[in-house]
Amino acid sequence: MKLIDFDEKFNRKMADYIEKHAGDHTEAEWEDVIASAYQKFGDTYLAAVGKTPRQYFAEMGDEQLVEMLKEYLLQGVSVPDLLCGEIEGRGVFPALLSLLKDTDEELVHYALNLIGTDRRALGRYCEMLSEDAYDEHIKDAVADLLKEKADEVLEEMLPLAETENAPYALEVLSRTTGHDTRALNVLLSAFRSSDDEDKPLYAGYLAAFGDDRALPALMAEIERPDIGFVLFQELKFAIESLGGEYNKERDFSSDPAYKKIMAAGGGSDIFGRAKK
Repeated sequence: MKLIDFDEKFNRKMADYIEKHAGDHTEAEWEDVIASAYQKFGDTYLAAVGKTPRQYFAEMGDEQLVEMLKEYLLQGVSVPDLLCGEIEGRGVFPALLSLLKDTDEELVHYALNLIGTDRRALGRYCEMLSEDAYDEHIKDAVADLLKEKADEVLEEMLPLAETENAPYALEVLSRTTGHDTRALNVLLSAFRSSDDEDKPLYAGYLAAFGDDRALPALMAEIERPDIGFVLFQELKFAIESLGGEYNKERDFSSDPAYKKIMAAGGGSDIFGRAKK
């Protein structure tokens, strides 16, 4: 299939215009000018095509649009924003959802961006987090989408939290809003069993979950005599975000991270407090 490189056609026309009017706009203004010009380009009749670029894609069926997207990626031709705009304008349809069964990373990323948090995709998103066919880049993107619908996928995330894909499940569970005891227990278990490098992350999950039943575990951890400065600050933030307080003075003068922060801050810590 021979593709029309609409972006190349637009860029060529725009380059000529910019060369002639380079001093007419600031850099920030040029961004708006180019964006506006691209919209006008979409409605400009192209003799080589026999119609406007927008009409070209609008006349295609759903399946044809999806196949066109695949071809642009397969042939390494710039995917026109006008093509993506036409797909988005039609909402989520079966041919688009079918892309979530594909394993090509670039194609799947396009599908995720076009589908977003549509409820019809949530079940497949949950499956994708458990499948070896997808790497961390895809799974991170999927988890980000699921966080926006966390309450709707609670039941799917709980068993996933017992697998090697637990990090994604924990991230999503931390955004649920119903204070589900099972979710809390999973988050607490991950927090208690984590090492000091990961513990700030899991403390953040407990803070995001927003249930003060996590306070005893956080308070017990912050009392550790060997706690480092960075972990201490993260725990203190989590405790305070859940309505608790921790005001005991601690000495971190020998902590390497604390020394670096103090040096960078000219003798004050990250809160602007002078070194004692």
